[in-house]
Amino acid sequence: MPNQGEMRRGVVMVVEDDPEMRAMLKDFLEREGYRVIDRVSGEQALKAIESEGFTAVILDKEIPGMRGLDLLSVLRRDWPKVPVILITAFGGAAVAEEAFARGANRYLEKPFRVDDLLAVLRSVTTEDRCPRPR
Repeated sequence: MPNQGEMRRGVVMVVEDDPEMRAMLKDFLEREGYRVIDRVSGEQALKAIESEGFTAVILDKEIPGMRGLDLLSVLRRDWPKVPVILITAFGGAAVAEEAFARGANRYLEKPFRVDDLLAVLRSVTTEDRCPRPR
């Protein structure tokens, strides 16, 4: 049974291959009342996404296997209403432009402050869980 914070905030998928960053994001977001599903690769994320409803995705650009931008394209095709925040340490104007062209709602370059990520997450999410794919 989800606690009141989970029901209020929602479920966030964090796709990040760096174990320290992934753990930090998971811990921070859980303390803020989110349920967090974390995965290392695009393929792992897709398996979890297919079985879970979720509110938003925080997606690293550089992940093993299916790259973050490719996963972003799949998310836009199959879950077009789910907000996606792309994060990367390998950014720049061209990466930001491609992220937005593929449908990212927001783009943050590492390092970023977790409070800034939280503000972005809150700005792109709604109270309701997003539906599972058709």
